[in-house]
Amino acid sequence: MELQFLGGASEVGSLGLVARDQGRTLLFDYGITPSDPPTYPRPLPSTVDAAFISHAHLDHMGMSPVLCRLPKTRIVATPVTGAVTELLARDNLKVARLEGYLAPYTGEEIRALNDRFQSIDKRGSYRHHGIDVSLHPAGHIPGATMFLYHGSKDLLFSGDVLRIPTHLVPPAEPPECDVLVLESTYAGREHEDRTEVERRFRAKVKETVERGGQAIIPAFAVGRAQEVLLALQSTGLDIWLDGMAKKVNSIYQHHLEYLVDGRKFRQALDSVHTVMTSEERRHAAREAEVIITTGGMLDGGPVLAYIAEHRQDSKSSILITGFQVDGSNGRQLLDRGTITVDGVTLRPECEVAKFDFSAHAGHSDLVRTVRESRAKTVVLMHGDERSKLAEALQDEVEVLVPENGHRFEV
Repeated sequence: MELQFLGGASEVGSLGLVARDQGRTLLFDYGITPSDPPTYPRPLPSTVDAAFISHAHLDHMGMSPVLCRLPKTRIVATPVTGAVTELLARDNLKVARLEGYLAPYTGEEIRALNDRFQSIDKRGSYRHHGIDVSLHPAGHIPGATMFLYHGSKDLLFSGDVLRIPTHLVPPAEPPECDVLVLESTYAGREHEDRTEVERRFRAKVKETVERGGQAIIPAFAVGRAQEVLLALQSTGLDIWLDGMAKKVNSIYQHHLEYLVDGRKFRQALDSVHTVMTSEERRHAAREAEVIITTGGMLDGGPVLAYIAEHRQDSKSSILITGFQVDGSNGRQLLDRGTITVDGVTLRPECEVAKFDFSAHAGHSDLVRTVRESRAKTVVLMHGDERSKLAEALQDEVEVLVPENGHRFEV
């Protein structure tokens, strides 16, 4: 079996893996790196028999509309991943036009995705023309999937995995395999206990409200906004939700079987105020106790309007809940206490704090995943500190750390 990364081998972003086996060519994920400007994976091979999208985050599915240029390629994903993929692709195209980037695909190609998607339920299987792939929940976000390809060897493509239960999704349970292609985003790093993170987070939100400020919570639309909302569900605070997360919530409500507790999710949505108009946004900016809003890295979206309203208010707080890439406003705020809007650098007087709500497995859970899979060979990907995980595994299994473009056998 021959593997080749088109992107995402030694970096978090633009992930794409080609697997050639028994005369067939498979593709696992095809994403972008949402940098400024965005960067893209290497071009697709001329023929792909089937493509498998692990979940709906841009670094894994951002280039999926390009697959529609290939003849007859089926795109396999869970129903919730397919629906959110189309939503994010349309938003990515809109951002490219607004920012003046060269769009990587067209609206017509996005529309063609519906005809190409082969929806497979969680724990289901895709069998077509001798290709046999089973799906296994990966944790991470609703619909996230590990793909187990049954070929000359059993190869498990992890996508992104989370091994702890959250309010939103149950933990991943990796099946046994011969070859494990494993993400390594947090290689060499551990996460703080999630229960303690949530305790401190709720305490900070309440502290902000009690001193007369507004808690502004930037959150990614897919997964993070919903997790934060559920974490605050029992506080009784006046919570408002703004941004693309509203559309994602609608998709999740149609696929409650992918959530750990669909009833609790619906109750949380019933208890939150949803910003639907510009007048409601102005009201929320002035009156809400808590705002959960996109964009998660402060580079655009409604969050900037709320920060503008409160940037001179030392009673208010900006509570970061997600990873902030280098070059983002969120990273700039954490490192230097400033953000840049329309070329102007501002220094908010709000309190700034960060809470680790990561949906990725930490180092020890990645090691545990390898051991539970009983893989003989592990291919590490999707991380810039792969060597730290490789060192921890080298005495137990064969470990490969390939670079983008290199073809190698497993």
